[in-house]
Amino acid sequence: MPDDNTRKPGEMFTASALKKATPIRQFIFVNIVSLICFLLADLVWHSKDLIMYSGCFGVVFYVMFNPWLCLLTDNNKKYIITSFILFVINTIIMYGVVYLLTGKHAGNSWEIRIIFITISFYMVVAYGMMMGLKLLFLDLSDGGL
Repeated sequence: MPDDNTRKPGEMFTASALKKATPIRQFIFVNIVSLICFLLADLVWHSKDLIMYSGCFGVVFYVMFNPWLCLLTDNNKKYIITSFILFVINTIIMYGVVYLLTGKHAGNSWEIRIIFITISFYMVVAYGMMMGLKLLFLDLSDGGL
């Protein structure tokens, strides 16, 4: 009898390119895109608002997809610890550049405060949800999540 090559539910993602999106690669991608936006905003358009949007983009975009990609990892502890460390570093870099280019920081900008508080809360809740999903729906028999 030939091998059964049907896939189990959720198995299509286990071999996808998304599995290669490690926290470090996500961090590098976000920082490169934000750096390009910072440079364009400062040198080409001279826009303080676009500088602020670029910094906020860097923080939000990293955190938006990072917890969901955790579903595809084999080592949850390493992924989460690396993600939280890179989140702190990314936030310092993004808001540091915003401060250097505009003078805005968490003490004098409600936008930075609100985004930092909400995105930190989102990250904790999203990781809790992902770990819950992984524990509830983990298929230990070849394939699945």
